[in-house]
Amino acid sequence: MKTRLPQIAFLICIFLSSAVLGSSELRLIENGKSRYSIILSSTATVNEIEASEILQHYLFRISGAQLPVYRDSDPKAKHPAFVLATFPRGFCSESAELLKEDGYCILTSDNNIYITGGSGMGVIYGVTGFLEDYLGVRMLAPGAEYMPVMTDIILNPINEIQIPPATIRIVNGPFANDTTFKYFRKLNTIEDRWREPDWQGYYVHTFNKLVPPEIYFDEHPEYFALVNGNRVAHGQLCLTNPEVLKITLKKLKEEMSAHPKIKYWSVSQNDNYEYCQCEKCQSIDLQEGSPAGLMLRFVNAVAKEFPDKTITTLAYQYTRKPPLITKPDSNVMITLCSIELNRTYPIAEDPGAASFREDMEGWGRISNNIMMWDYEVQFSSYLTPFPLFHTLQPNLQYFTKNNVIANFQQCNAKHGVEFSELKTYLLSKLLWNPDADANAIIDDFMKYYYGDASVGIRKYFDLLHSECLRYKQFLDIYGNPVQAAETYLSTENLTKYNQFFDYAESAVASDSALLSRVQIARLPIMYAEMEIAKTDLFGPRGWYENVDGEWVLKTRMTTMLEQFRHICTQNNVSEFNENGLTFKIWYVNTYRNIHVSTKGNLAFQKKITCSPEPDPKYKAAGPATLTNGVKGTEDYKINWLGWEATDVEIVLDLGSVTSVDTIEISSLQYPKSWILHPVSVSCRLSKDGQKYDGPVTLISSDNLQSEPMMKSFIFDVSGKKTRYIKFNIAATKTLPEWHPYAGLKSWVFVDEILVK
Repeated sequence: MKTRLPQIAFLICIFLSSAVLGSSELRLIENGKSRYSIILSSTATVNEIEASEILQHYLFRISGAQLPVYRDSDPKAKHPAFVLATFPRGFCSESAELLKEDGYCILTSDNNIYITGGSGMGVIYGVTGFLEDYLGVRMLAPGAEYMPVMTDIILNPINEIQIPPATIRIVNGPFANDTTFKYFRKLNTIEDRWREPDWQGYYVHTFNKLVPPEIYFDEHPEYFALVNGNRVAHGQLCLTNPEVLKITLKKLKEEMSAHPKIKYWSVSQNDNYEYCQCEKCQSIDLQEGSPAGLMLRFVNAVAKEFPDKTITTLAYQYTRKPPLITKPDSNVMITLCSIELNRTYPIAEDPGAASFREDMEGWGRISNNIMMWDYEVQFSSYLTPFPLFHTLQPNLQYFTKNNVIANFQQCNAKHGVEFSELKTYLLSKLLWNPDADANAIIDDFMKYYYGDASVGIRKYFDLLHSECLRYKQFLDIYGNPVQAAETYLSTENLTKYNQFFDYAESAVASDSALLSRVQIARLPIMYAEMEIAKTDLFGPRGWYENVDGEWVLKTRMTTMLEQFRHICTQNNVSEFNENGLTFKIWYVNTYRNIHVSTKGNLAFQKKITCSPEPDPKYKAAGPATLTNGVKGTEDYKINWLGWEATDVEIVLDLGSVTSVDTIEISSLQYPKSWILHPVSVSCRLSKDGQKYDGPVTLISSDNLQSEPMMKSFIFDVSGKKTRYIKFNIAATKTLPEWHPYAGLKSWVFVDEILVK
C-alpha cells in the first residue's frame, strides 16, 4: 500500500547524510537526451543489476535517451542520477524492518532519484512501480504493453513508500511465467517459493509423496487411513502412528538436503475426504472438535525439526474448521481454502458463507501466518461467463483483516480464459494494495487493452455483472453456462451482449491486434450460446429449425461454430477445463452432438424405460433423455443418465415391428469423477416384448484406462425385424487398480440411442 512519509529524516539513503527534498522539478529527459546516469553499489546484488537494466531499457524505449550505468566506485558516477539500492545498505535498521522483502521507497533529493527496495524483490518493484506510476508504462498482459513516447520528461518531487500487506502474491497460471510481466505486476509464482527448475517440490496434497502408498501400503497398511473398517491406500495417513512421522521427517531431511535454498515445504492432506477413523485418531478429533487438530499436532511436530523452514498445511474441506486446543507453531503456515463458496457475493456479506467466516475468523485468532487459497475460476468450463469481479476487492480486504499474509488466487490466468488478462491485472493491483480503486483499475486496463472498443466491452461487462446479481444466480466453480440459461445468460441478455460486441468489433475493425483481443473476449458469449443450444437441439434456442417439415441445422449456429473455431485456432485458445478438455476435443464432440439424424432415426422420441431408474443426481429429463435426439457432451452433468455401482437394463419400444439395420448407444468415461465405460453392453431384440433373441455383446477394452472419453457401442443387426430393443449394461461397479481410489464405487453413464 502507498504511504507518504511524514518526515524526510525517516529515510537515510545511499550518498546522503540526510535526505532533504528539493522543491524544484527534475528534468529527467530534455529533447531526447539526459544528463542522468544510473548508479549501483560496487557490490550490487543480482536484483539491483536487473533493476538497472529494466530502468535503462524502458527509459530508452520511451525517450530514446540511453542512460549509462555506473558503480559508485567509478569516477564517472556523478550526479544527478538514479541511485538503486537494497536495504539494509545505507539505511537505518527501522527502515529495513519497514520495507520487509518487497516494499520500496522512491525519494527525490538534490535532483537525484533514490529507489530503494526491501530485501527481496523490492528494488525491481521500485523501478517497475516508477515506470508505471510516474512515466505511464502499462504492462497489461504478456506481450501486451502500453509504452508512452516522450522526448521530454519532467518530474515533480517524489517521496513515497509502498509496502504490500501480503508477502506472497500468486495469480495462478502461465501469465506470471513471463518474467517482465511478473516484475511489473509484482507477482510471485509457486516456483519462486516451493520449487526449483526440473523439481516440483512440495507444494500441496503431499501425503502421497511423503509416505508413498506404492512403497509402504502392502507391508504396512497401518500407516494409512482406516475408512469404514478398511485401510485405504490413496486416502489420508494415520497421523497417530509414530512410524508415519519418522518416515515423513526422514523424507523431508533428504529432500531439504538436496534443495537447501527452498524455504517453503508443504505437509498437507491428499485431495480427498478419506481421513483416518481409527480409535486413536478419532479420539483426538473429538477432543479438538475438528480433524484439523490432529493435523496440526502432526505438522507442528514436523515444523519443530526444521525451525528455519516454513511448513505449510491445508485448512481444506474436512480440516477447514480450526481446532479447539492446538495452535500452529510460528513456522507453520495455514493455507485456508474457500472451495465450497458461492462466488456471486463477497464472502463477508454472503449469508451462505457464514460457516466459512466462522472458520476463517477462528484461524485468524490463533495464527498470524495464513495463506488464502481463493478461487476465481470455473474449473469445469473456463470459457463460461463468470461475473465475479465485484467480489475480488472486498474478499481481499476481508482476508487481510483476518491475518492473511499470503495469497494464492486460482484463476488459471492464460490466454483465452474468460477475461483472464483483466482478472490478472486487477488481482495483481489489489494484492499489492487491497484499498486501490478497483473500478479505476478496470477502466485503465480496458482503455489501453481494448482501445476504442473499451466502451462496448465495459457495457457488456457491467450488464453481465448486474444481471447475475439481479437474478441472484449461484456461481459455482464447477458449473456451466446452462445453469444461467434463464438468468444472466437468457436469450434477451445474450442478444444485448452480442450487440455490445458488434459495436466493439466495429470500433477497432481496422486494428487487427485490438480486433483479435475483442474477438477473444467474445468467445465466452459464443461458447455459452452454443452450449445452451446443445441442451435442447430442437427447441427455440437449439441448433435446429423446422423447414418444410424437416429439421435442419440453423445457418446462424453453424456459422457461429466455425467463427469460434477460427478465433480459437488463430489465437491458440486450447484449454477448456481443468480435466484436459481441449478445443480440438470440444469441437469434435460438438460436431458429434449437433449432427443427429431425426429423419431415419427410429428411436427419436420413442418410449423407453430404465431399470433401475437413474440416480436422482444424474437423471436429466429421465429415460426420455436417451431418445430426445440430443447427444451428451463432455460435461457429464448435461444430457447423460448416471448409475452408481449397478448394472442397468434399458428397454426401447419402437411402437411397431420395424426393420432395423444398426443400433447405437454411447457411454462416457471421466475417471476423475469416478465415471467409467461399462465392461460390456449387450443388445437383444423382440417383436412382442416377451421373447428376446440371444444377445449380441460388445466388450470394452481390457484396459479401460486407455479408452476415449466417449465411446459408441454400435450393433449391426442387418435388417432384422423388431419392436423392442433391450440393452443390458454391465458396469464396473468399483474403481479398478489403476485408479487412485481403487475399490470404491464407480459410475456408469449412457446417452443417446440411435436406431436406423
